[in-house]
Amino acid sequence: MIAVLSRFQNDAHVRVIDVEPDYTMDQVAAACAAPAVDRQVRHPAPGKPLRVRPTTKDDSAPAYARAMTVREAGFRHYECIDVFVE
Repeated sequence: MIAVLSRFQNDAHVRVIDVEPDYTMDQVAAACAAPAVDRQVRHPAPGKPLRVRPTTKDDSAPAYARAMTVREAGFRHYECIDVFVE
């Protein structure tokens, strides 16, 4: 398992989420949304897929490809990511 620091769109909390190296970015987004959506925040656009990108100061990083794996992205423990809707 790899621990990532997840920041969900429209939520002020950062959560530590465990992900597997073989998870796709869709699976990472789902794992990050599970403890947040309908508990502390609403899905920003129900019906639209959640995306994952590296955390940056201005939220300008491009999203990872949805089929890319954690291993392919080169995540390390405590990688900072944003989960959002484009």
